[in-house]
Amino acid sequence: MSERTRRVDELLREQISAVIRRDVDDPRVGFVTITDVEVTPDLRHANVWVSVIGTPTERRQTLRALGRAMPFVRGRLGRLRLKRIPDLHVTEDRTA
Repeated sequence: MSERTRRVDELLREQISAVIRRDVDDPRVGFVTITDVEVTPDLRHANVWVSVIGTPTERRQTLRALGRAMPFVRGRLGRLRLKRIPDLHVTEDRTA
């Protein structure tokens, strides 16, 4: 992984966290932590690793709600100085 993609990963992680915390107003989105973001080398796609606290049903609902909110989050990331804002794909982070 190049230094550039590592910097983009970290920038996206911080900004996605801020947008979800500040702008996503969905009651299904509970306590969520963005643990990591992995951008493909061509910057077209990004896996957003999410840690969710709650019961299995609450986690599924939260992940589904976040998946539906990602186009909105991507639109809010448009102010970043990147040539291309990647498509965001939510994946549950099950590591402890």
